[in-house]
Amino acid sequence: MSLKTFEGAGAVFTFFDQPLVLGLITLGVVAAVVLVVVASAIHEKHSFSSPMDPRKNR
Repeated sequence: MSLKTFEGAGAVFTFFDQPLVLGLITLGVVAAVVLVVVASAIHEKHSFSSPMDPRKNR
């Protein structure tokens, strides 16, 4: 049995019964979250580093 809609719901769940597509969407979301966390960590490390660091003042 293939579920694509819920009775009385206005939305159509196109990928509800396709695990491969749901897996790909999940991997994409996880990759985006990891990218945001890494970019934020790099930005924060740069923002809060000492301006007197001799490696930065070459």
